[in-house]
Amino acid sequence: MFRLIREHRYILSLGLDTHVLRVEELIAGPTSWPGKFRIRLPASMRSEAKTFYGATGNQVARKITAFLSEAP
Repeated sequence: MFRLIREHRYILSLGLDTHVLRVEELIAGPTSWPGKFRIRLPASMRSEAKTFYGATGNQVARKITAFLSEAP
């Protein structure tokens, strides 16, 4: 089985921190993704790993931006 994924990059600045967001777009292949686009946030000392899904890359980037801006 194969999966074809295209990667989109967004640069986000929150205060003094800069984040490079890698949004993955499912082009072809079997998957159980609830949306065509996803971004994975790895685990850190302060939180566990999270994955965000959406219908568009912009929508996913906005979801993770909201999540990161609310984090302590």
